[in-house]
Order: sequence, then C-alpha cells, then structure tokens
Amino acid sequence: GYQQPVWLKCGLLLCGLRSRSGAMADEHQIQRPEQMQFIEPNQMMGGYQQPVWCVPMNSLASPMEPVFMVAVPTGPFMMPAGMPSVSDMDDAWYDQYYGGHWVAGHHGENGRWGNWRRNEGYQVSPVLRRIWDADENVTLAEVLDVLMDVALDRAGAAWICERVADGDQTTAEYVMFGAQPHVLALAVHEFGREVVTALIERASPDTANNLVSQLFGHLLDLSRHPHGCRVVQHAIEHCPKELQGPIQEELRGEVVSCIESAHANFVIQKCIQSLPRLATQFIVQEVSEQAVYLARHRFGCRVHQRILEHASESDVKSVLAEVMRSRNPLTCDEFGNYVVQHILEFGSSDLQEAVVKTLLSDIGGFGSHKHSSNVVEKAMAVVPGARDRVIDAILAHRGARCDDSFWSS
Repeated sequence: GYQQPVWLKCGLLLCGLRSRSGAMADEHQIQRPEQMQFIEPNQMMGGYQQPVWCVPMNSLASPMEPVFMVAVPTGPFMMPAGMPSVSDMDDAWYDQYYGGHWVAGHHGENGRWGNWRRNEGYQVSPVLRRIWDADENVTLAEVLDVLMDVALDRAGAAWICERVADGDQTTAEYVMFGAQPHVLALAVHEFGREVVTALIERASPDTANNLVSQLFGHLLDLSRHPHGCRVVQHAIEHCPKELQGPIQEELRGEVVSCIESAHANFVIQKCIQSLPRLATQFIVQEVSEQAVYLARHRFGCRVHQRILEHASESDVKSVLAEVMRSRNPLTCDEFGNYVVQHILEFGSSDLQEAVVKTLLSDIGGFGSHKHSSNVVEKAMAVVPGARDRVIDAILAHRGARCDDSFWSS
C-alpha cells in the first residue's frame, strides 16, 4: 500500500523516504538484477499486503546496506544494481530496468493519484499527463491505446467514466472493446473498478452480459475483495438473469464464509435483493442452518434483515424458526437486537405478537437494557396496540427500576 519509495533493511521496513536529490539512492545497491527473488507477503515483515521482490542478504556487498524500493502499480519491487541518482535517470535507464512500464505515484496538488513527474525520473503516459492538465483535445481513441495506464489513475478513471456517462451505448461499447481483456485486473483496482461498473451500467444488455461473463469463475474471489465485491454487486443489479447460474454454482457452500467477510456479505445481500427467489434458495438454506450464530454476527444480522425484507413467507419461517426460540438472548444482543427489530417491522402478525409478549414478560429488564430498549421502542412504533400494552406493563411493574415513589411524583 505504500505510495512512495521506502528503505528495506534485512526484511524490516525502515523510516526514510527517497530524497528528491537521490542522495539515498546513491548507496550501494544489488549486485545483479537476476539475484532478485519473489517474496510472498506472509514471508516478509514490514506490513506489505502484496507480493514484493526482495534480495537475499548474501547477494549484497554488505548485508546491512539499505536496499532501495519503489511502489509500482503491481506492487513494490527492488531497484536493480547500478541505480544512478534520481536526477540522472533517463529514458534509456528506465526502459532497461522497468521494461517501459508506467509508474504511478501520488500527486498532492489536487489530491489526485498517479503523478510521479518525468523530471523526477519516472515515466508517465503522455495521454494521462494531458488528462491531468485538463486538455480538452484528448480523445477516446488515444485513451484506449493506453487504457490500463489511464484507468488505474484516479483522474484517468474519472475521465473515462465521465465520457461513458455522457455518451450513448455506442460510446460504452467502444470503451468496453478496449477494456474487455483487462476486466479482471480493473475489477480489483481502486479506480479501475469504477470504469467496469460504468460500462456495465451504460452498455447495451448484450454487451454488458458479455462483459459480466468475464467474471465467471472468479465470483467468489471477487466477492471477498474490497474492490471486486463492488463490481459483483453492480453486475448482480444490472445483469441478474446472466448471473443466476454462476452465482449459485460458485457461492454454494460458501454462503456463511461470505457473510463473515467484510466485503462478500454485501454480495450476499445484493443477491437476496436483486435475484429471483428461486435463485437464492441456496442462501436461505445455508443461513437457516446457522441462523442464531449469524443473527448475532456483525454482518450476519444484515443478511437476516434482507431475508425478512425480500424472501417469501415460507423462507422467512424456515430461517427464523431457531431465531424465535432464541429471541430472549437475541433481544439483548449487540447485533441480534437488529434482527428482532426487523421481525417486528417486516414479520407476520404471529411473529410480532410473540416478540411483544416476550418484551412484556420483563418490561423492566428489557426496557432498561442498552440493546433491548431499542426493540421496545420499535415495538411501540410499528406494532398496532403495542404502545398501550407496553405503557400498562410499565405502570404495573414493581421492579427496582420502576418504584411507586417515581410514578407518584
């Protein structure tokens, strides 16, 4: 996640960033580029969340010499041997060691990303530079020639999305033609995902379905990804028929693990909201098997709420059978109380009556509890006649929290 070059020393991330003069970069570097090796994140300290290139200690002239690193779109990797001062870097040096890849950094002037200026030794796509400079003569044809460079930049992605939104279906299909080979890479990128969702929304149904089909086989992994999950949700919303089969095939057996995910739980919710009920039977079945556990879960309680809102009455009963037997502890639970509140708002009259009777059985306890008091308020607000019944129960209560002296005053 680092957006600036950092120092690495024996696998530990050190403070100290690249100076503009390149003085730090003049220290002794790696002897030969071929001595670099690929290191997975779990093998390396320093907080990196993606694979990096590292160098064995014995490949350095002095094992304790710092090694220069730079953040690139695919993740950090090592600067090779013989790296000159930043001010001495030129096109030939860049092409030799980077293979001509564009490098993105941070542009602080307007909060935009992707602006390590060329005079600092980093190459920037001329088309992207023109977009930064608000050049009105930039065309879609020019952007499609360097689509990945532009789409992975904040300003570049915004430029593409604006053209797609303002244009017609032909414009969206024109952009999609260039984006189609890179859909998966775009879908898991912070800015690239905006391009994919814009294309799904604006393209014709056949073209959008063709684009969504590129996600098949990767729906589970994308659902668990912080950016990919948004693309999957957008695809479910705009191409529900196309996704019915693949969703069932790829998420079946993984519903509970998806609900436990901070990202995939939104995909499960979107399925319940947007897909036909028959296509979400597998979700209802797997949720009902662990209904109480999920009702008390930070994300699981949200799925229960969506089921109450959108599922058939028979599906709701199958999911809530065990929940209703545990309604007393759930009413006082940090997350379970939201499920009980939703039962009061969207459940059948029989379910509502069962919850109200539970509350009235100990109105002093439930009414004074941090979480269950919210359920009491909801009951009075949405259940016909519940307000008067709660008031009568409070007046009749002779507990420690409601004594005669209080009411007589």
